[in-house]
Amino acid sequence: MDLPEPSNDLAQLRAEVEKLRLDLNRVESLTRQLEGARDQLRRSTEGIERRDVIIREARKQIATLSRRLDDAQRQAFEAKTALHDARGTRWYALRDAVQWARRRPWRWLLVPWRVLRARAQAAPPEPEAPTPEWAPPAHVPARPRASRSPASLRVAAIVGSALRAQLGPECTLVTFGPEGWQASLEDAHPHVLLVESDPFANDGSWQGQLEKDGDADELRRLAAWCRSQEVPTAFWNTADPLEFERWLPVEALFDAVFTVDADAAARYAARGALGMTNIAALPACVQPRIFNARSAGRVARACFVLTDGHAADRRLWSETAAVLAAVKDTTDVYALPRVAVPDATAAGVRELAEPLSMLFRRYAVALSMPARGDAAGKIPQRVLEMLASGIAVAAPASPDVSLHLAPVVRTFAGADDAAAAINGLLDDDGARRHFAANGELFALRAHTPMDRLAAIASALGMAVDAHAERRVAALVLADQPDDAALALRAIAAQTHPADEIVLGTKARPADLEAAAGGGARVRVVKQDGDARPQRIRELARLASTPWVFLPAATADTDSLEQLILRAPFADAEILARATTDEAAPAVVRRAFVAERGWPDDAETLRRWSHEGVRLYAVP
Repeated sequence: MDLPEPSNDLAQLRAEVEKLRLDLNRVESLTRQLEGARDQLRRSTEGIERRDVIIREARKQIATLSRRLDDAQRQAFEAKTALHDARGTRWYALRDAVQWARRRPWRWLLVPWRVLRARAQAAPPEPEAPTPEWAPPAHVPARPRASRSPASLRVAAIVGSALRAQLGPECTLVTFGPEGWQASLEDAHPHVLLVESDPFANDGSWQGQLEKDGDADELRRLAAWCRSQEVPTAFWNTADPLEFERWLPVEALFDAVFTVDADAAARYAARGALGMTNIAALPACVQPRIFNARSAGRVARACFVLTDGHAADRRLWSETAAVLAAVKDTTDVYALPRVAVPDATAAGVRELAEPLSMLFRRYAVALSMPARGDAAGKIPQRVLEMLASGIAVAAPASPDVSLHLAPVVRTFAGADDAAAAINGLLDDDGARRHFAANGELFALRAHTPMDRLAAIASALGMAVDAHAERRVAALVLADQPDDAALALRAIAAQTHPADEIVLGTKARPADLEAAAGGGARVRVVKQDGDARPQRIRELARLASTPWVFLPAATADTDSLEQLILRAPFADAEILARATTDEAAPAVVRRAFVAERGWPDDAETLRRWSHEGVRLYAVP
């Protein structure tokens, strides 16, 4: 049976589809060109700002030299004036005449005449007016520019696998080997070069350059090339305080040096060539996309993960073994793959066969013990990973834990106290939830890769906002001044303030301006429609933040903080508190609300979920 020929309408539709596809490709090409032009403009602006700094410093040096020149000219004038005054006396004329006559004896007859006829010499000229002191003019940009988001940074990186997994999702991370690096960087146009103290960085390709007593010639050429291209360079020593001396020759090549041990910063500053380097403490961070509190259920037991650092120090291991013996009835012990387990505890240790993040999400309590490399000025990386996983942490009251983590970690002293601490957390649900919730917020507030990227870039002279991806605008509907006052008071009571508030009203905006004063930036918008989804959509289009907050009458004071801190890492359009209340507060991507609005019923949310809209429930 022969099939019928396609109709003209079908052929026309295919032609239109092909035309639309071509138009879409053209738009994508123009978009890429626009992004490239924006990047080029941004690099040019950064270059101009750096040159302005150099020019201002040069002008300061010129002003200093000018003042020194003025002082020298004034001193020369005073000396010439004193010499002129001395030469104008009769005694000086007599001395000059005697010296003149000693050369020819017959001149003695003319000495009286020469003394009487001594010519008055011209007075030295007054020096020019001193150069006025130069004051560097205030830098006024052509137009105000907002701080850059860490996501817009292009970072040329020589880092280990752990740090690459942390920084990679939050910026454009460019990794490369010692061969062909120049072509890679010329193509990437990085904003920063970041090197970590890891001899196996970039899959071990730089091992020969970063080994102890290794040949770092290629690394020197890389640093010199970045300096010639005005690309600032940074070295992050994540191994401090171990092998402090080992990395000093490498660190001297960089514009800035960061250390995870705050107590080591002073030692760096006192070391020769590093004395002129920008040195700062930069704690470790944790990636919430990997370590987070998502859990299908937690077993009422504690877990402990044995690493090489725990068994490397005999004194520390003896303390750890004593604690493990005291808590063996409530604690499961795991060892990382290829870790040599001491014989005394080998019988009860299981090899970890799952990602560490999944282990922390399965247990109610985690036990942390001191390891080799811990220091009083250093926040342990392993504890940050536990806290971000939403697990209650018990740890000995060591200097590092007590100094940095005491409010969010249940500390104990000795093996007997360790058993009591773990049993207390397992038996007391309220205390366990308190430590778990506060520990997770501790990690999310200031210990994410976004915070570390912003700190590195800011130390190198770039304005980077660590909270750019966590800015949020509260959207409020209120048609009466009293309703507006109540809504704004509830938003002001949130522990995390909104960056701006957009208030929509059908009344006169002037009637609500008194209630809208103070606190975050408030904008009152006159609206005429009655449909709440449409009004919310209009307000979202006026917001300037990547997220919007839709409050609820029964919202807790920490609702906004709980939601917005997780928002950049949740990979979802909507984040809401897990509650049976249909009017639960939510943080939503601004672009999503600007397109779809916000529904009045929970059924629409369920339908959106079935359509593929990603929702994230926060406990």
